[in-house]
Amino acid sequence: MSETKADYVTISIDTMLNSLSSAPSNPSIFKVGDHLRSINRKAYDPKIIAIGPFHHGKRHLQNMEQHKVRYLKLVLQRKDESSGARYVTAMRHLEDRARKFYAEDIQLDEHEFVKMLILDGCFILEFLRKFQFKDYGDDDPIFQYDHIQKFLFDDLMVFENQIPFFIIHSLFDMIKIHTGDTINSLIWPLLQNSIFPVKDIREVPETQHHLLGIVHDLQCSSFAKRLSHIGSMENIKSAIGFLNAFETRRSSENIKSARDLLDAVIAFQTGRSSHIDSMENIKSAIDLLEPEISFKTRRSTLINSMENIKSATELLKAEIAVSMENINSAIELQEAGIAFKKS
Repeated sequence: MSETKADYVTISIDTMLNSLSSAPSNPSIFKVGDHLRSINRKAYDPKIIAIGPFHHGKRHLQNMEQHKVRYLKLVLQRKDESSGARYVTAMRHLEDRARKFYAEDIQLDEHEFVKMLILDGCFILEFLRKFQFKDYGDDDPIFQYDHIQKFLFDDLMVFENQIPFFIIHSLFDMIKIHTGDTINSLIWPLLQNSIFPVKDIREVPETQHHLLGIVHDLQCSSFAKRLSHIGSMENIKSAIGFLNAFETRRSSENIKSARDLLDAVIAFQTGRSSHIDSMENIKSAIDLLEPEISFKTRRSTLINSMENIKSATELLKAEIAVSMENINSAIELQEAGIAFKKS
């Protein structure tokens, strides 16, 4: 009697051991914990469509199953195919890898699981394609009512309503018409139905885990760029404030500096009077090198064209460039002064 019980326990334990995956997985698609779900159940349950295994087969989501089959038929027709055998073969090779993306045991046999991957993946691609390129007729119920489209976009972003992105990408490569087509354009609608619409999209790598993760990463990146841009604008404001302070400080020193320059010009003119027609040609050393006028002119011009404001340092370098070290004669001083006033 005890041996019989021992044999039964042994068989039970061996069955449990054999049911474990041969290699540990690193899942990326999870179920929401009961405590979090109890706070707001509606936030974690799809409204009209089941994508992936967690909500597969639920009664209130069955109406969309016929649309999955209808969209698969449209995909096959566009590829001039009458059978889904090519897709079944491809997904069978990816089944084991896809299962490891889920943290929970999937209660679907290999046949149901492969069928689910094909129907869900092709529906996602066809729905996004129709929406993006407005390629739908009056006979498509999904595009007859805006609220259905809204529910679908919401359900595609539900945490538990995901299939691995590499499955979607693999199906896309099989059904695309032109070799140059990329999946970026199809993901675009998902990025616009959000609080922070993404203005540009980089190449989406196949290593991303699922659509929700892609949208999250791209939106965070877009938001970070906006914050960075705001920070850059603050830096520009700070630079302008610095330049204003610099201008104020310089204005109190300009007259003294200009008088020093005038003395230098007069002294230089004494030694090289033949090179200067008349002191009348030098209207005034103060006018000639009046920093605040040229500084205001250049600053306002640069501010109006933000492309020219690279840094306050470059602006100050431009100021330094007009210095006594660059003026080797009174004639050059005069010419530099004229150009300086016209800038």
